[in-house]
Amino acid sequence: ALPALARDNYALLIGASQYSNLDERYWLKGPANDVTLVATWLATEAPVPFPQGHVTLLADGVPGAAPPTLQAIRDAFATLAAEVKPGDFVYLHFSGHGTQAPAHDPEAELDGLDELFLPVDIGPWSDDVGAVENALVDDEIGKLIDSIRAKGADVWAVFDSCHSGTVTRGAPDDAEEVRTRQLPPEALGIDVSEAPAT
Repeated sequence: ALPALARDNYALLIGASQYSNLDERYWLKGPANDVTLVATWLATEAPVPFPQGHVTLLADGVPGAAPPTLQAIRDAFATLAAEVKPGDFVYLHFSGHGTQAPAHDPEAELDGLDELFLPVDIGPWSDDVGAVENALVDDEIGKLIDSIRAKGADVWAVFDSCHSGTVTRGAPDDAEEVRTRQLPPEALGIDVSEAPAT
């Protein structure tokens, strides 16, 4: 019989709430709460142990956490890819705004649109480069996850972003203020009408 291999568990929890380049009406409260609750659950109640040193928290509004900028997210993925071994488990949690933009490679997307996760340091749409400054594009997210999977680790990813604002709530009345997690592309200066017709 072969000896059982030790398996380590890692988590990268990303919570983007306050976007300095967006109007405050688009700021979120939930992501900081979400990742704090997930981190606590992983450390105390998860059915498998997540050592505190194996949980990376990138969240604005959470004491001791680094802000979830694009570079911080890329660096955290690089650190994970360097640390994990075959058989390890990695849990990824993205909480914050998401949106869509005309695809950099329209032929690669059925609808001609890329999906974006928005770190806190996003900027506006740039016609010069055809992208939202500092956005995390779905193609890059795939490559970042693949960099961990290539080491033989299993990866679970949860995205709590975009188009989820009212799916579990009734329609608000006029007295209620509701903040959705959908960021209209227009708030970033994106003209989705520029996407090729399908």
